[in-house]
Amino acid sequence: MASRVLLSEGVPVPLSGRQLDLLGVLVAHRGAVVSKNELLNRVWPGQAVEENNAAVHVSALRRTLGREAIATVAGQGYRFALPLRQEEDASLDPTDRAVGASWPAMPASPVVRPRALPSAPVAMHGRGADLQALLSRLVRHRLVTVVGAPGVGKSTLALACAHERRQAARDGAVWVDLLGGDDPSDPLPAVAAALGLDPGTDLPTLLTLLRPMSLLLVLDNAEIAGARAATFCHAVLENTEDVALMVTSRKVLRVPGERVLRTPPLSVPPPGAGVDESLMHGSVALFVDQVRALGQPFALGAHNVAQVTGLCRRLDGIPLALQLAAGRLAMFGIDQLCERLSDRYRLLTRGTQAGPRRHQSLRACMDASLALLDDVEQLVLRRLEPFEGGFTLEMATAALSDRQLDAWTVAEALEGLVDHSLVQVDAEDRPRYRLFDGIRAYGLLLLEETGEVDIARGQHARAMSQLFDRAERALQMMPDARWIAEFSPELGNVRTALDWCLEHEPVRGLGLLAHSRALFELLSLVPETAWRHAAYEAELPAELPPAVLARYCIDHAGLLAPHDPKRAAIWYRRGVTVSRTADDPALRYLALCRQVVEDRELSQAAMRYAMGELVALAGRCEGAHAARLKLWGLAARAHVWRVEGQADEADEAMCASLQLAQEIGASRWVLDDLHRLMQLQVGHGAPLRSAALVRQWEDGASRASGINTANGEFLQRVLGCLAAVLLAEGHAEDARDVLTGIVAPRSSRAAFRDSRVDAGSDARTDGRTSTLVDVQSQSDTQSEAFDRLLPVFAWLAFEEGRDQDAARLTGYAGQAYSPIRSDPLPPWGSLVQRMRARLDGFSMARLQDEGNRWDEPRAMVAALARTAGVAASFGD
Repeated sequence: MASRVLLSEGVPVPLSGRQLDLLGVLVAHRGAVVSKNELLNRVWPGQAVEENNAAVHVSALRRTLGREAIATVAGQGYRFALPLRQEEDASLDPTDRAVGASWPAMPASPVVRPRALPSAPVAMHGRGADLQALLSRLVRHRLVTVVGAPGVGKSTLALACAHERRQAARDGAVWVDLLGGDDPSDPLPAVAAALGLDPGTDLPTLLTLLRPMSLLLVLDNAEIAGARAATFCHAVLENTEDVALMVTSRKVLRVPGERVLRTPPLSVPPPGAGVDESLMHGSVALFVDQVRALGQPFALGAHNVAQVTGLCRRLDGIPLALQLAAGRLAMFGIDQLCERLSDRYRLLTRGTQAGPRRHQSLRACMDASLALLDDVEQLVLRRLEPFEGGFTLEMATAALSDRQLDAWTVAEALEGLVDHSLVQVDAEDRPRYRLFDGIRAYGLLLLEETGEVDIARGQHARAMSQLFDRAERALQMMPDARWIAEFSPELGNVRTALDWCLEHEPVRGLGLLAHSRALFELLSLVPETAWRHAAYEAELPAELPPAVLARYCIDHAGLLAPHDPKRAAIWYRRGVTVSRTADDPALRYLALCRQVVEDRELSQAAMRYAMGELVALAGRCEGAHAARLKLWGLAARAHVWRVEGQADEADEAMCASLQLAQEIGASRWVLDDLHRLMQLQVGHGAPLRSAALVRQWEDGASRASGINTANGEFLQRVLGCLAAVLLAEGHAEDARDVLTGIVAPRSSRAAFRDSRVDAGSDARTDGRTSTLVDVQSQSDTQSEAFDRLLPVFAWLAFEEGRDQDAARLTGYAGQAYSPIRSDPLPPWGSLVQRMRARLDGFSMARLQDEGNRWDEPRAMVAALARTAGVAASFGD
């Protein structure tokens, strides 16, 4: 008669029949959960028994087999968790074998039954290139980690890739969501379950089963498993030959053989993009598609494309943020939605209820990433918030290093943040780091919660002040182009520091404002510098050091001089006076030079006195490393000689200044000097020795060393000087050609050139006109060029006998010529004096009054007219 016995090392274990029945049911379903109801029906079929009977017998079996033998799954039932081995006893007779066959069959090794992949993404907006890059890496490498910022769409990209690659492997592709297991920190149970195995399968058994397989194994959300995920991937690579691994993670695994694909945000249209161009960018396409998926009757059009593209830009092109924003559109509308982005972590909620909790709001997504950081990394992430537009390692170290953090700790924490995809890095010779706007906003939220806002902003302002103190000294030895390439990326950081300092540390703010003046000037942001200076004017800090106060006074005066010369004169005098109390001869020299050159109210006597001081200081200030200071000295000498009527001496000083500026690469100074040279030529009215230099630069402008001659503004300034030189030499027609080429539209210039060729112009003029046709201004508008060249246009009209047009143009130039002043500003004074030789005072005043009422189109017609009086009826 057949019997059922449980043996332990060959010795029978005393178990009741019900206990053996219950054990048989659990073994038959090994690895699966058996509910209590099923156990009762199988062990006590057709009988009414109490539910705790099963629990009693399970307890007895655990005492015999060990507590780990049978696992309790809360609320579901029990699972047999021990490995089994089938052994057939040859001593049993056939009857015993037949009875033994009533026991459940126990396979020699588990059978792998992989789960099906989740459904493929419905749409992949803007990810075509990223998908191809990922597929290409998987063809060549066995471990590819897809990393990226929180919410950037790593899982979506990986899932699309898995569907593309599942036919390439014999056994297909398996998707393992590490967040879906009982223990997210251990990838082994989740992998085993995804392969249809017992979640308790150990690593050696799993590797044995994987070894003969050809498979793509995808581990999603691997950052949660950390080092265990890295250990598992390394084991798979070492113990299998045809199993490829694709891992999505916010953090690089750092496993030998790993290849990393960094997932960028979706592309964002540039400002001003139209509807069709915007829809070609992934961020806009995703936002519009998500809005429509929610049943909203939304269409992208000319009326809202600017708001939508601006929203996509402010959300960094992050898909999760765009999807959450689309879900709030029905509530707020696009205008209110854009306005409320400043509080994005309260706005962007109400995500999908079917997905993980961290995808239900932008705050939850960021909190999940924060939880993966250690305390130092969290501190560094918060303190990096003030950096706008990026930063270098040196800047981060300068801002964050204190008694709590040394330089090495900051560097290691920053590297960790890069690994976690919270800080982006541009791979260059000198790496530059940056935070997405959304992560900066999260950093500000953390600073507010920890009460560290002022600490972080103060450290940042201190670092910017130190950086631009060095930057100002570096400008003395660097060409403009190289200096601006190195320091222009810090414009956002300077603005942030200046904004904070205005209210909290005005003394530091004034120092930074002085040191960063060149940055704003070279970037053509002088109006911004002006209002930042004006913010301090009413109440300067009492404790300002003399050097800082002197710099502020002189810089502020220079900004006031073009439109309010009387107020500027007051500040110039104060600046020069304070500079005499500072122990800095170079500062005093600069203050005196700028007063001489820029102060319109300075008398000739005061000018000569200032020049006496400059001569005494020159030997101490115009050294080898002070070339830019020497430029100011040459400008002051040229200005004084011009005022005193010594045009040849002024011309010589300007030529020396131009050549020195060219040598050191001071391109902005070259532009200013060319304008001053043009004014000198117009005011003098006769040929000067600088004509040779002007022609040299015009003939070989594209080869002028140290100057960015591709800049249309530089070419315009040279050509403006050339036109003045031609007028001084009596070549009015050639001067007209040059001026027409500068301010006329391309079509007009081309037509004009053709007419010149048809008329049989000489080769010299044809060549010059052809050059002008190819000039395209990059930084000057047509209007700005016309305004700057007004003195030359007025002189041209006068030389062509159009005296009335010339007089009207002097009236149009109201910002340069003021009837209240007895001595009009240069070069208008000399020009008007020459006109009065042909026009009486009454006619001159009447014509100037007419011109003062002109608009720019009428003035331009008069400037380019060939017949006198054409502009008088313009527009009638």
